[in-house]
Amino acid sequence: MIRALLVDDEEHALRILRILLERVGEVEIVGEANNGFDALEKLKRLRPDVVFSDIEMPGMNGVELAERIGNENLDIQVVFVTAYDRYAISAFERDAVDYLLKPLEMDRLVKTVQRVKKEAAKNAGRDEIAAAAAVADERKAADESPLLRVRILGGISACNSRQERMKWRTGKERELFAYLTFRKGERIHRDVIVDALWPEEHYQKSKVYLHTCVSFLRKDLKQLGFEGALLYEGEKYHIKEEVIETDYELFLSRVQELKAAPATTPEALESVLALYKGQLFKDEDYAWAEEDILKIEQVAGELRMELAALYEKSREYMKMTDVVFKHLSVSPYDEEAYRLMMRAQFASGKHEEVFRIYHVLLERLGELGIEPSAMTVELYNEIRQKKERA
Repeated sequence: MIRALLVDDEEHALRILRILLERVGEVEIVGEANNGFDALEKLKRLRPDVVFSDIEMPGMNGVELAERIGNENLDIQVVFVTAYDRYAISAFERDAVDYLLKPLEMDRLVKTVQRVKKEAAKNAGRDEIAAAAAVADERKAADESPLLRVRILGGISACNSRQERMKWRTGKERELFAYLTFRKGERIHRDVIVDALWPEEHYQKSKVYLHTCVSFLRKDLKQLGFEGALLYEGEKYHIKEEVIETDYELFLSRVQELKAAPATTPEALESVLALYKGQLFKDEDYAWAEEDILKIEQVAGELRMELAALYEKSREYMKMTDVVFKHLSVSPYDEEAYRLMMRAQFASGKHEEVFRIYHVLLERLGELGIEPSAMTVELYNEIRQKKERA
């Protein structure tokens, strides 16, 4: 069974491709996307064997998507699906495994799936060798230093050096673990925890809930090899610092190193941003963390904008667009980001995209009841005049 991501800006075309692939069999459709930017984000997370992509799409087209896949060594096959045969040469120049013309024919699609399967089998052989070496390294590391690795950026998870994951019994137990982990190094009074996690409950009830969660958490930590890691001294709780490593503190420490460096490079920024997997405690409703969630997102946003500016300086407009697009997905009202996007699209010769982006900005600002700044209007008029003179 091969894993496939489908990419097309037309829902009707996606539906047809999905139906035909389901008839072919041997294909698990792990996701769908309507543009290249969305596809790039999903394929990094979903890791499909193959991407079936339309070519003509707004923003990042299919050919540009294939280039990004190749440039980033993602080891994912690409099959182009399009109504135009004029792209055939361009497709195979970018190492596409196949090229399908619309309307799709069942026999042709079956051959494509077989070709993809054959190539995926070759890749799997190489991956097994690499995986065996990685397992050996992990076992060696597990013997040397037991450590609970905690992820709180982009969600919450925890695993030991043997990759055994923590399984919480209740949502409140998970929240208690998140709270103590986030405040690693602090000894937190029982009443402070109660107020943070059960603000609306009666005090005596809250204490019972806390003791229940503590009991669950101690058992689950013991299950992973961390018996005695959760301590209670002088009515204060804490988890031993030396047994926990969080992605949050790693990200912040790398940010500090970046700020201390005499010069910043795109590679250094990319490396640090790769550690930021998403919003702090994503998909959780933790009122006690609201301020910190905004602070850390602001830090990541500033790094993205700095990276986009460096890409603009080096005229790497595709990378610049990618970074700004990601930034706008979490900060849709950032006017400076829209200006960067407009400049990137204009420099890439995509003049109509400039006008579309400007009108999207007007809609966003309209939701807030404000007008664009003079700087933005001036940039828009300047670009429009250049286009008219061209």
